[in-house]
Amino acid sequence: MNFSIIGSGFIMPRHAEAINAVGGKIIDIVNTARGEETWREAIKNPATDCVVILTPNDLHFDIAVAASEAGKIVLSEKPLTINSAQAKILAQKQAIYTVLQLRYHPQVIELRKLISPVEKYEIEMDIAVWRDLEYYNSWKGQPKRSGGLLFNLGIHYFDLLIHLFGDAKKIATFSLSDKSASGVIVGINYLCRWWLSTDEPRETQRRVFKVNGVNYNFSSQDNLSYENLHRTVYQDLLQGKGILPAESLKSIRLVEQLYKAYGQKS
Repeated sequence: MNFSIIGSGFIMPRHAEAINAVGGKIIDIVNTARGEETWREAIKNPATDCVVILTPNDLHFDIAVAASEAGKIVLSEKPLTINSAQAKILAQKQAIYTVLQLRYHPQVIELRKLISPVEKYEIEMDIAVWRDLEYYNSWKGQPKRSGGLLFNLGIHYFDLLIHLFGDAKKIATFSLSDKSASGVIVGINYLCRWWLSTDEPRETQRRVFKVNGVNYNFSSQDNLSYENLHRTVYQDLLQGKGILPAESLKSIRLVEQLYKAYGQKS
């Protein structure tokens, strides 16, 4: 399969490594150095089988729509969009997938087998990482472009919560700033207390996902991209499988609700 990559930032080397590992071929890498609209020509390349979107989050939707209409397979980094209405539109199109690589983690796969609909679960999500000034000065520090903390950092874990335990029935957002947030999510058989932060000292960074007192460490790295789970994403893609927009929509909608809940509270 031939891949054209749109965006050449921090995450691009992880995708390049994964594509090479599964025997794919990168035929183009597009960034704004070649012009803001260069991607429009790249997706029309008849040699391109799959368009990989690694741009700022606010650009995902337009590129995904155009690439799909050009007949390409689409793989977008998370979040697929920062707008649930856009995610609904993408759900009507063919062969669009998103990267939520924690679903492929061996511990997640095993944990999902153990979860019973008749049991009750107490869940603690404490995701606290260190991000430098460069991070905040980039598009990731611009909420209108990134979707803010809950999309940038939280989407992996909110998706994981829904994937493992089901949809949220009640929510509350207790605190929310550019660098930290906290709240509660309640489902049919679970209660999840969650904290997010990008302002944690480097020495005490943590990614805690605790279920009924058992801690599942899905990553000991500073960034989830270092866990090599992207390889599994591409292995699925080559088999015509992956996480479709209808699945991505669930956590996108939840993030929107969490933002709205804090607005109503304040």
